[in-house]
Amino acid sequence: MRGFALAALLAACASAGPPAPKGPSPVVRADIASAEVAELARHHDVARAQYERAIAEATDPKSEGFARREYANTLASWGEVPAAIAQLERAVLATPADPRPWQDLGVLRSTRDDVPGARAALEHAKALVPDKYPPRVALAALLWHAGDRAGALAEYRGLAALELPDRLRTKVQWAIETLAKPSGP
Repeated sequence: MRGFALAALLAACASAGPPAPKGPSPVVRADIASAEVAELARHHDVARAQYERAIAEATDPKSEGFARREYANTLASWGEVPAAIAQLERAVLATPADPRPWQDLGVLRSTRDDVPGARAALEHAKALVPDKYPPRVALAALLWHAGDRAGALAEYRGLAALELPDRLRTKVQWAIETLAKPSGP
């Protein structure tokens, strides 16, 4: 019986496979670093090829999510927002528990006036890191811009309960005071 238990334990450990990587693979990190060097030198075609290589060489979800998010940020800086959104949509599929691509996706969707899509992505990012302010700031601004004063006020009040840099706290307090006033006709 003892031998069976030991065999079962060893079989369970063997079938679990190698531990999940803690971050992107060294190969993908090197590809991204090369892409960034090319981008700084304004060699956009080389940078694009390196980002695409990083994605192709990503053999695990964290590497894929990282490569797609980095590529998306560059695509957005080149003005290729629809392509950036497409990369971020694939990044969140690869790493659904990472709030950064969700937040970036929400921000980029908002630039395309996709308020429902932006809101869903930003709310997802906020749910993943409820004690962090970046997704909440973006969500509050989106709601205010979309005319949802009550929703924006609730987000800013939630922000006020968090640890914030002094400068941001001042802006959050201003937003709360402004939104709490009755709006015009």
